[in-house]
Amino acid sequence: MSELLSGKVALVTGGASGIGRATVSGLLKVGAAVAVLDRDETGLKEVVERGRVAGGNTLAVPFDLTNIKEIPGVVADVVRQMGRIDILINAAGVAGRGQPLLKLEEDDWDFIQTVNLKAPMLLIKHVAQHMVDRGGGGRIVNISSSSAFRARQSPTAYACSKAAIVQLTRCAAAELAQYDINVNAVAPGFTITGMTRRMGEESFQRAVSSGPLENLFHRPSQPEDVAEAIVFLCLPGSRQITAQTIHTSAGAVIR
Repeated sequence: MSELLSGKVALVTGGASGIGRATVSGLLKVGAAVAVLDRDETGLKEVVERGRVAGGNTLAVPFDLTNIKEIPGVVADVVRQMGRIDILINAAGVAGRGQPLLKLEEDDWDFIQTVNLKAPMLLIKHVAQHMVDRGGGGRIVNISSSSAFRARQSPTAYACSKAAIVQLTRCAAAELAQYDINVNAVAPGFTITGMTRRMGEESFQRAVSSGPLENLFHRPSQPEDVAEAIVFLCLPGSRQITAQTIHTSAGAVIR
């Protein structure tokens, strides 16, 4: 397994924590070099150093995705330092304050759409152009959510951004297939990350113990559960999979 992605370079956003961090680890295990992008410079340094200690080739890319006008330059800089980009993982995301529609502030809506939708779109655009120019195809994996497939009172802005990611994935896949670029999405359910922990201990425990998290296994996901699916979509064995959304929500969306 350790050589399946040898010689490939991945760019992972949100790689300093949660699902992004687990994906960085998973890609390194199968031989990819990884450029890790995150605004959390402390967490970023830790992830990159840990990858290097384990023998992996990692690059720290400190960047805040709200600086969308600088995204083309960031992509170009990663290509300059790493030589190429074969894989893009859009794992960075924000949930905002989880406001219902009637209380939703316009600034919160704009912030969530910028990070969760506009930044991934621009990254896809510029990374895919690089892939087209150098030839040889590539893989792009976006992170949606089970919230994209279910209607709730909140979080409206987050759910809308993640639903749009599904359609962005399908449209990008249709356009980029001619260049041998696969574009897919992964839709996690309730996953134990720093973002879900910020719900507060009482809310977190209620979500973990109630329902049963509205999934069939009565348990939350770990970041590694989601990362395994992401990494699979980057491996040679998934070359015929594109325009798909893989659900890792333990069946939550069927309820």
